[in-house]
Amino acid sequence: MVRRRGIYEVEILGKQLCCTLCDGKMFHHREIYLDLELPKKIDREQLTLQSLMCKVCSTTQLVQEKTDGTKTNIVYIEVKT
Repeated sequence: MVRRRGIYEVEILGKQLCCTLCDGKMFHHREIYLDLELPKKIDREQLTLQSLMCKVCSTTQLVQEKTDGTKTNIVYIEVKT
């Protein structure tokens, strides 16, 4: 598991992520790795989720990070508190 130290504002697909409970905009981060059990037709694959915990209310949101060459759907902006 990888943990980014610090507090981040996060953009997903170019839009700022807001907490669904309190509308907070600062998050703690960690990655979660899951092995998916898929139907036999499809190979087993590992899913990497980004766990983002709101700094204000501790609500956790999970987002799957996808990369396309050098582009990614999630951008982390470290903020000083």
